[in-house]
Amino acid sequence: MSSIISLRFSDINGVLKEVLISEGEFEKAVSRGIWFDGSSIEGFARRFESDMMLVVDASACYTLNGVKTYFCDVYRNGAPFEGDPRTVLKNLLKRIEKNEGFTFVAAGELEFYILRGGEPLDSGSYFDVSPRDKANLIKIRIAEKLSEAGIDWSTSHHEVGPGQNEVDILHDQGLRIADKTLLTKNIIKLVCESMDLKASFMPKPFYGKPGNGFHIHMSLWAGDDNLFYDERDPYGLSDLAKSFIAGIFEHVGGITAIANPTVNSYKRLGEFEAPKYVYWGMKNRDALIRIPEFRLKAGARIEYRAPDPSANPYLLFTVLLAAGLDGIKRNLEPPEPIEKDIYEYGLYRELPTLPPTLEKALDALEEDKLLRDVLGLAGENFIKLKRQEWEEYATRRITDWEYEKYFDV
Repeated sequence: MSSIISLRFSDINGVLKEVLISEGEFEKAVSRGIWFDGSSIEGFARRFESDMMLVVDASACYTLNGVKTYFCDVYRNGAPFEGDPRTVLKNLLKRIEKNEGFTFVAAGELEFYILRGGEPLDSGSYFDVSPRDKANLIKIRIAEKLSEAGIDWSTSHHEVGPGQNEVDILHDQGLRIADKTLLTKNIIKLVCESMDLKASFMPKPFYGKPGNGFHIHMSLWAGDDNLFYDERDPYGLSDLAKSFIAGIFEHVGGITAIANPTVNSYKRLGEFEAPKYVYWGMKNRDALIRIPEFRLKAGARIEYRAPDPSANPYLLFTVLLAAGLDGIKRNLEPPEPIEKDIYEYGLYRELPTLPPTLEKALDALEEDKLLRDVLGLAGENFIKLKRQEWEEYATRRITDWEYEKYFDV
């Protein structure tokens, strides 16, 4: 067993951070924490309030390349730091378990491109096998590493785009799935780099090709009872589940800022089944919320299809859960589901849409008091950081498209 231990946490963007400690320092890290400079972490603190502490979550332990890896909570002044994304989600999950008796269960589908020299690894397509799927052995290696780490996965396959692949993380409680999402992305990148390749989770890396999504499956439980299930309903969904859907639709503008947090994110939405229109149903894969078919009560769930892998999973689960709970609290009802082709029948003309840009999504988040309140300081820091990002894109950076379009004008 290794004498080195990895302590990990997330910045505001969902980028993993790490400090290595000796095995002899572990008990100290659990009981008293490890100090670090918070001002050097994106979206955390200013220089004059920089002293922060990592407190180990001993229940969140994984093994990566033989090294025990623990996720940590961030503390400041002896208390959980309100700007720590993991703490924000953890607080909400504790609150709903205490007040409503709910447990939030989720699963995630991570899509990514595998590149060699900046180009897709192969010309394969959906569910292709080797030799058209050049990533077959890579996915097997990723699966082995995930199992070694202690991350349960369900399926992995070639996606629609050339060089595009998917790994699905098996359902678990919300905080665990968020941890596992960040570690899974890390493992995918490590495996690819070990083979002189690059994995990209960029939402829309190639013009005219499918973007990368991060589809989220969600349900609420009370003990062993799936509260989203009702055998009398045509969709198998309870009234509580439908109110949860209605709550997401009520707050969908602000949610989009968290679910699609980059300028590039908005070039994916509306193409190749990535949702743009706000509606739900079972058959259409470009529905914002899809109801997957299931046979057993435990499988009743909803699938939110807009997010992409650039989202911070802690903040993403926080806003989805908070919005859904608001729908339950207010007994909201969603619009009627749509099972027809919204384009063939012209239904899209009457449907609301997701915000078209990061700027518009940030506007919606700022105006959403419920989401601002649940995100707290993390939300304030996120909005500030993303406003700066949008301004840099919109007013400063010159894109290749601009050169091609205007250089010889």
